[in-house]
Amino acid sequence: MSTYYTIKDVAKRTGISAYTLRYYDKEGLLPFVRRSDSGIRIFTEEDFEPLYTITVLKKSGMPISNIRAFMELYVKGDETLHERKLMFEEHKKNLQAKIDELNEMMKIVDYKCWYFGEAEKHGDINYYQKLPENEIDQRIIDFMNVLNDFRKDPAED
Repeated sequence: MSTYYTIKDVAKRTGISAYTLRYYDKEGLLPFVRRSDSGIRIFTEEDFEPLYTITVLKKSGMPISNIRAFMELYVKGDETLHERKLMFEEHKKNLQAKIDELNEMMKIVDYKCWYFGEAEKHGDINYYQKLPENEIDQRIIDFMNVLNDFRKDPAED
């Protein structure tokens, strides 16, 4: 015999608000959820896995429309395994691009943390400009090259 859960139960167990669960249902993300004769949404133990998948997809930036399409495939069963795999492969590719972009941003943030520390030690934000060229830290040179690429005039291409 299956255990049944209300939205309140699911919200309490998962940390997803009842409001969000209702929104997901309204948006068609919960096609697997049944309703009682009185219209109350009924979740089962088996519903936690697809609900977790929805949460991961949403948090990782997948648009609601794509999650809805995925869930429509999910409820069709094994005949859609290939399409679901393709959707996840595409999402993985998009996530990797975001991760790569974030890693590039992190390099600049790391540099700025280091640079401000050095400037603070010297008491001058432009301390490196007073150094002989052969004493300028390579990190500053690399950053200046990135900055020059950023502000490059497109007409120069």
